[in-house]
Amino acid sequence: MNIEFIEALEDMAKDKGIKRDELYRMVEQGLQAAYQEQYGTEEDVEVNIDHNSGDIFIDGNSIQLGQFGRIASRKAEDVIRQQIREKQNELLYENYASRKGDLVNGSIHRFEGVDVWLNLGEVEALLPGSERIPGERYNQGDSLRAYLYHVEQKQGGPAIRVSRAKEKFVEKLMELEVPEIEDGILEIVKIAREPGERSKVAVKSTDEQIDPVGTCVGKGGKRVKEITRELNGEKIDVIRWSEDIRGLIRNSLEPATVLSIDFNEKEGGERVATVIVPKEDLAYAIGQNGQNVRLTVDLADCDIDVRSPEDVKD
Repeated sequence: MNIEFIEALEDMAKDKGIKRDELYRMVEQGLQAAYQEQYGTEEDVEVNIDHNSGDIFIDGNSIQLGQFGRIASRKAEDVIRQQIREKQNELLYENYASRKGDLVNGSIHRFEGVDVWLNLGEVEALLPGSERIPGERYNQGDSLRAYLYHVEQKQGGPAIRVSRAKEKFVEKLMELEVPEIEDGILEIVKIAREPGERSKVAVKSTDEQIDPVGTCVGKGGKRVKEITRELNGEKIDVIRWSEDIRGLIRNSLEPATVLSIDFNEKEGGERVATVIVPKEDLAYAIGQNGQNVRLTVDLADCDIDVRSPEDVKD
C-alpha cells in the first residue's frame, strides 16, 4: 500500500505542477492534522515520509494509513487540498506577475455591465470597461488579445487586469509586427493615442542606414495594416522622432507643410508653440475635430496653436 501511496503522490505532484518535495511536506502536514484529530491532541508531532519506501513515521513510530479513522482521514485531505490550492494560486501569481507588461491571448468568458472577463486558460482576467477600445463589440467565445498591466495576489487566486486602450498595447503590437524593435535596431520613443481613433507612434533608429518610419510601416503598409486590423480600424501614424521639439512638431503635423514655429510663454510659465501652415494645409494640420493637433500636443508636451498666414494678418 505504501508503494501505491508514493506513486499517487508522484502523479499528483506532476499533475498539479508542484515540486515533489513541497508536496511531500504538504502531505506530512495533513497527516499531522489527521493524527491530532484521531487522538484529540493539539501538540505538534513530527511526521516523516520515506520518499523511497513510502513508510510513514510519526514521532519516530511507524504508522499505517489504515490506522486513521474516517474523520481523521478527511481532516488530512482537507489540509492537503487547501495547501495545494494555496500553492497553485502562488504559482499562478508568480507566472502572471512575470508576464506583466506582455500581451496575452484569451477568449471572452462573461460580461458584467461594460466589464469583460477573459478566460486565459488557468485564470480569468478582467478587461474593465475603461480599458476597452470604444466602439468594440464582443461576443462570448471570441478570441481577444490584450495588454497585461496589473497582477495582484489574492486569497482565491491572482487578480489580473488587461487593457486594449493603453498606449502600451499599441507599443507591444508594434514590437510583434516589427522585429527590428525587439532587436534594438529601432526604438519607440513615445506614443500618443486616442483609442479606437488614431495613434501617433514616434520612432527612431540606432542605425543611420535604416529608415525607422518605412521599416515600421512595412512594404505596402503591410505591418501597420496588421496593427490597424487588431485595433479594430484605429489609424496608426508612424513618425520620425526628433529631440528638437520643432522637428518633432513638423514631423507630427505631416502632410501639412510647416512654415514657421514660434514659442511663447503663457501665465504660469507654460510654453505655447504657434505653428504657421499654408491656408490650404490648415485642415490637414488640425485634423478632424482637432485630433491631429491634440495628439501632437501629447507628443511634444506643449500647447500648440495652428494658424495660417492669413489668420496672423487678421
